[in-house]
Amino acid sequence: MNTLAELKTTLLNIHEKDKKQTINALITAEIFAVLVFGLIGYSIFAGKSNETPTGVLFILLFLPVGILIPYLFMLHQAKKRPEKIHDFVSRLERGEAVNNVDTYTDYKLTLPLRIIRVRLFPMEYAHLQVGQSRSFFKLPLSAENVQPFKALISQRVPEAASTIGGSSANWSAN
Repeated sequence: MNTLAELKTTLLNIHEKDKKQTINALITAEIFAVLVFGLIGYSIFAGKSNETPTGVLFILLFLPVGILIPYLFMLHQAKKRPEKIHDFVSRLERGEAVNNVDTYTDYKLTLPLRIIRVRLFPMEYAHLQVGQSRSFFKLPLSAENVQPFKALISQRVPEAASTIGGSSANWSAN
């Protein structure tokens, strides 16, 4: 990643990978929810007890549907992300500075087992602010692109500073 065009194509490719990971996590979580629903439902109805509370039945019916909700939000955010990537790159092309860069790993699916947590579908994200606006960008990255990404966005010099004889660090040292 040496230019903004390469940055844009890399971010869009990683976005597609992130979207596929979200769909795979959705399918995996739904399979686990249906299995748990079937196991609990079988144990309730196999007991030949007619005294099953109605609230328990509603909770069991909500389990497979409730698992979908966070993944639908993730897919909705992923649908808007190409526009944000284009906006981010266009702001960098205009010479706006990047502030508050924070990278972290997010897992699409976490299975809380009794002793350990199994985390599946990891993805690196960069959470940053561009310019003086209050808008933040959450961009997906792959693990191998974190350092080149930080290097590329940190080398951008605002156009106003370059017209006064170089970067602001060199100008203030004189």
